Amino acid sequence: MQGVFEQALEHVLRFEGGEVNDPRDPGGHTNQGVTQRTLDRVRRKYPDAGLPESVSDLEHRHTRFIYKVEYWDLCRCSDLPASVAVQVFDAAVNQGPVDAGRFLQKAAGAYVDGKIGPKTVAAANNCDPAKLAREFASHRGHDYSLLDHLDDIFGLGWMRRLFACYDLARSLI
Repeated sequence: MQGVFEQALEHVLRFEGGEVNDPRDPGGHTNQGVTQRTLDRVRRKYPDAGLPESVSDLEHRHTRFIYKVEYWDLCRCSDLPASVAVQVFDAAVNQGPVDAGRFLQKAAGAYVDGKIGPKTVAAANNCDPAKLAREFASHRGHDYSLLDHLDDIFGLGWMRRLFACYDLARSLI
């Protein structure tokens, strides 16, 4: 049986794909969803991790490491119910860890500051998992709807990703 992180990573990579450098994407040059800026930051933070200089040279093991330390661990996903952990992780990758924290805090009725700490974790763990998963997805979808470029080339893909992530979350309840 795959662990929750592995399932979440598989989901993210299904939507992040391979190497792209689309001028319309604010992330710029990415590979497996990792931007060059993120890779540079993680290389500085973990100089002994053996990460390449360019996203073009990322291997799955590098990507897994980056996603684990910079998104999964940072957002304390291992401390959350599995159904919401996969959603928080996916939102952190796609919309940023602070936004993912805000969506979780709003959904769980916790103080909203975007930082997932012990109080946010406790609030999430005290919620009904099905209701929390649905509420998290609702806040995330609402955030997408506020973007002025939702109707561009990325909007439909983001909504498909949101629904696929919610389906994965529901399967873990």
